[in-house]
Amino acid sequence: MADQTAPDILAGLLDIQPDEAQRLLDRFAGGMTAELLDRSRLSVDGLGSFSVVHEQPVRESGADGTRYLPPRNRVEFTPRAKGSDDTAAIASARLDMAADEAQRFAQALSGMFGQLSGSASGLELRGFGSFAAGTGTFRFQPDGSLDELLNIGYGDLKEIVIPEQTAVEAGSAAPERSGMMKLVALLVVALLLLVGGWLLYRHVAPGSVETGSAPAPSASVSAVEEKPESAPRPEAPQAGSLLLRKGRYTVIVATFSSKNGAKQEWRRLSELGHQLRVWPVKSGGDRYYRLVTGDFGSVRAARDSMKSMPKGLPSHSYIQQAPKNVVLYGEEGL
Repeated sequence: MADQTAPDILAGLLDIQPDEAQRLLDRFAGGMTAELLDRSRLSVDGLGSFSVVHEQPVRESGADGTRYLPPRNRVEFTPRAKGSDDTAAIASARLDMAADEAQRFAQALSGMFGQLSGSASGLELRGFGSFAAGTGTFRFQPDGSLDELLNIGYGDLKEIVIPEQTAVEAGSAAPERSGMMKLVALLVVALLLLVGGWLLYRHVAPGSVETGSAPAPSASVSAVEEKPESAPRPEAPQAGSLLLRKGRYTVIVATFSSKNGAKQEWRRLSELGHQLRVWPVKSGGDRYYRLVTGDFGSVRAARDSMKSMPKGLPSHSYIQQAPKNVVLYGEEGL
């Protein structure tokens, strides 16, 4: 005899019709989705446990620039025949069942899962996911609609490619090498100036230099005091913003193509204790939003600060030197 389907098995255990059993399964799948969205975890006896895992944004460097993959949430499933069970609680709270009815429904579901674990027909909970039977357990594939609900805040994000100056990795010693090269160059210039001055002195005839007082300037020629040209001052940042001066460093936490995605990650990281600001970036006519933290005078200081920052800092965070004066905005910049 062919393997029975999930509605057929549940109908026999509850002494109801298969179409009514299917409706119960559909309602229970909706209850599981609501429970997972509210609590980020649930357990179902006979199936296993489900939890929502947050995957941090990923940064990859390539020949075309820096590539950013947006953050996402996914469901992690751990198959388990027995363990803690939220089935009766979901049936009572989400399906409006009485306590005894919810308990009976939970026992029937557990029995159904046990029969299906060795069946080739598998199981589908519409709107939640499908389960393929293995050796006494299940393999889970979440439904596309569940994935969309879990990532509703990241739905408008896309992969970003930004051509930019080379970033400084947290463990890199490149800035130190760069500083050493600059010091060597300065020493060479100083040596050349000393040699040039000595050669100029040798070419000046002795006695051609007058030791008396210099004559006063002619009345027809006015002495003009030259004043060094002052460098243009950077535009003052707005209230609540911060000026990251050229040459200083900050930690790039993540980059987003939309304000909504940046806001969601801002709130998540802020709840963990991170103090964030926004560094707007334009590339190819598009506008992106970098979330950054800290203003440091050296790579070493930025690297040391990263070690003491609150937990939850994305693993692909990196150190960036400001190529010019940059205004970093508060959350109002999103």
